[in-house]
Amino acid sequence: MTAVSLGMPAVPTPPLAPRRISRQIMVGPVPVGGGAPVSVQSMTTTLTADVNATLQQIAELTASGCQIVRVAVPSQDDADALAQIARKSQIPVIADIHFQPKYVF
Repeated sequence: MTAVSLGMPAVPTPPLAPRRISRQIMVGPVPVGGGAPVSVQSMTTTLTADVNATLQQIAELTASGCQIVRVAVPSQDDADALAQIARKSQIPVIADIHFQPKYVF
């Protein structure tokens, strides 16, 4: 039997830089930091105020392996939609507040 080379190294290459020690936190059910594996994160491209489109995109990202998602919140309409999106999302949702601290509360 002949071995076939796929152009990949036989053993994993060492990391380019050592991971620095950090304290692990939980983002919903997803561990981040410490000895946790790197989590898959992404950001939606929809208008956050469009709840259905945003939830559809989150579902697609989840199906692709995404574990944490960020949504843009540059307006009051987006902030108003955030609670409904977070409640219906299968993965943790992080609000990317755009220089508007009033939307945080």
